[in-house]
Amino acid sequence: MAKQLYDDQIEYSDGTKATESQLAKDITEFLKWTAEREHDDRKKLAIKAILIFVPMCIISYHWKRVKWATLKSRKIAFYRPKPKND
Repeated sequence: MAKQLYDDQIEYSDGTKATESQLAKDITEFLKWTAEREHDDRKKLAIKAILIFVPMCIISYHWKRVKWATLKSRKIAFYRPKPKND
């Protein structure tokens, strides 16, 4: 099979040099994008989930500390009956 990519085969509008490696990178990035179009949406959703999850963890940890503080600070006193002297 003949070589498909050559240097300066296309011209980029931003002035990037069109080398074989740059063309190959652009083609692979395009193929990856066409295979996973929802990738950007999933990334945005993950960021939103993290922004909600972290404060919820902090709030639940604080609530747990407040709720269990009284139980954890209790001192348990065991009843020991006095021995009978006969």
